[in-house]
Amino acid sequence: MIMPDTKTNVKPRHILDWLFSVISGSTMFETLGRFTLLRLYLSILILSGCQVTSTPTNVVMPEIPITSTPRGATPTTTMIPTATEELCENDAVFIADLTIPDFSEVMPGESLGKSWQIRNTGSCAWGTGYYVVFREGHAMTERLQHALYPARPETNAVVQIDMTAPNTPGDYQGFWRLYDPNGKVFGHKLFIKIKVTSVSTTSTAP
Repeated sequence: MIMPDTKTNVKPRHILDWLFSVISGSTMFETLGRFTLLRLYLSILILSGCQVTSTPTNVVMPEIPITSTPRGATPTTTMIPTATEELCENDAVFIADLTIPDFSEVMPGESLGKSWQIRNTGSCAWGTGYYVVFREGHAMTERLQHALYPARPETNAVVQIDMTAPNTPGDYQGFWRLYDPNGKVFGHKLFIKIKVTSVSTTSTAP
């Protein structure tokens, strides 16, 4: 009987086949006895059992950057713009003098209600922050800034300012300008031109 070389890589199934052939076809069964062969069979079966080698799978977790706020610092919030503001232009034109036409004659100290009609020819609607402001000449009023009457583009508006004629006879004029909320001047100049006359005296014949 030829024993298998222990250095040879024999598969478990081949060993079992060889063992069965020994048991069934040789006299070793009679010599060792049935019990000894059974123990030998079980030992070989256990030692030559198939070993399952599992390859560990390395799970790579994504690195999550951790940001920390320094102690004492205030976290900042990034504002994402939701819309783009449309740019518009301011403009205005003079239409007419509603009261006190140019070179009107007035009495010294007379109350004057000056009104201009203007038109919004720009693309911006006039609202809060729009003013008419005295620029040069004779103001004839202590209030040098007035809110501009609200007006949408391509609509008319009225600018009215209460004034008082000077007490001294002569020619007077004053210029006013329009300003947007950013302090930028726009549109035509608005002006008033008057002539203050002296008090007439009536002489009686003797």
